[in-house]
Amino acid sequence: DSKADDIDKLMHRYPHLRIAYIDSVRLNRSGDMAFYSCLVKSDGNGKIQEIYRVRLPGNPVLGEGKPENQNHAMIFTRGEFVQTIDMNQEGYFEEALKMRNALQEFAKRDGPMPTTILGLREHIFTGSVSSLANYMALQETSFVTLGQRVLTKPLCIRLHYGHPDVFDKLFFITRGGISKSSKGINLSEDIFAGYNNAIRGGQVTFKEYIQ
Repeated sequence: DSKADDIDKLMHRYPHLRIAYIDSVRLNRSGDMAFYSCLVKSDGNGKIQEIYRVRLPGNPVLGEGKPENQNHAMIFTRGEFVQTIDMNQEGYFEEALKMRNALQEFAKRDGPMPTTILGLREHIFTGSVSSLANYMALQETSFVTLGQRVLTKPLCIRLHYGHPDVFDKLFFITRGGISKSSKGINLSEDIFAGYNNAIRGGQVTFKEYIQ
């Protein structure tokens, strides 16, 4: 598989990269399957090393794939917070510098409830690839930065849209995860994370730092 080969090359090139995936193993001739959440890395010698393997009660892929992948991979994350981010956003060093201050937003309360989703503006650095990519980057700037700014203040109705958002992992992992596995209805954590957060007593804030 060419995609798997590309992932292997990324792991060998960036040895600190970890990849989570769902593995299926046939148990007997009748076709019974066992499913596992696996975490792998490069061993530094050109081979892939398995770090963890956790057996699942059944096939976790009920819908589109991405929501289930997000939820099953959360057990491999460290710390109290988790950031969902697309591959075409903020993958450079300067963005990491602001995380120290950004995470302190969870310690503050802008209202009666604790902050459980921290919204951040997007910067899609692939906008220079082509005219279509530039158009999509401008569209995301309009909706995900300017639009979210208005939804936060003065409307106070922002839920979650914007993939740099940071989640309170302990809050979400005890409330069904950040995504919903419903076939054909949703593709990612975008709207259902916000619904789940509002219904279960969380609060969303949106902060902008120097970009």
